[in-house]
Amino acid sequence: MTRMETIMNTTEFKDKLGATADQAKHIAASAVDTATDAGRTVAAEVKTYATETLETVKDAAVEKAGVARDTLVDAADRLADQLESEASDANGVSARVLNGLASGVTSVSDRLRGRNLGDLLADAQDYARRNPATFAVGAAVAGFALARFIGATAARQTAAARVADATDRFYRDAARRTADSHGQSAAQKASQG
Repeated sequence: MTRMETIMNTTEFKDKLGATADQAKHIAASAVDTATDAGRTVAAEVKTYATETLETVKDAAVEKAGVARDTLVDAADRLADQLESEASDANGVSARVLNGLASGVTSVSDRLRGRNLGDLLADAQDYARRNPATFAVGAAVAGFALARFIGATAARQTAAARVADATDRFYRDAARRTADSHGQSAAQKASQG
């Protein structure tokens, strides 16, 4: 091989090597673009999923708050009815105090209906700032009333559970006696047969 051929082979080699390097750069750039696009797609999907999950949790919390509000309204209505009933049995000042309490509870119950949790919390905070002593007394009274209501509900549930247990035992014992009597009569027939 002549020197000229070697230079040409070296030049061709350099050209081919440069072309290969350019192709490698192009492939690497394409891979980076693909990875970047895939990363953006995954990030967008994660963001969408997180947003949907947050909305689901938020909706569940709003629903539970609505159920709690409705339960509170029902309890307040029952408390107002109880106070009115007690007022009808009382005389004089006691009757007026109980009627006033029943009226106040009914008023609170009516304000609670149809309002969302944020509005209720804002109203409670505003009232507590304007009338801290009244708010504290009202919170204490509400706490006692709620404790009494929960205690009465728990007592009814405990009594109902005891009745259910007694009923279950009765039916199990009756079923066992029936099975025993059928088993003895079948054994007696077999021994006679």
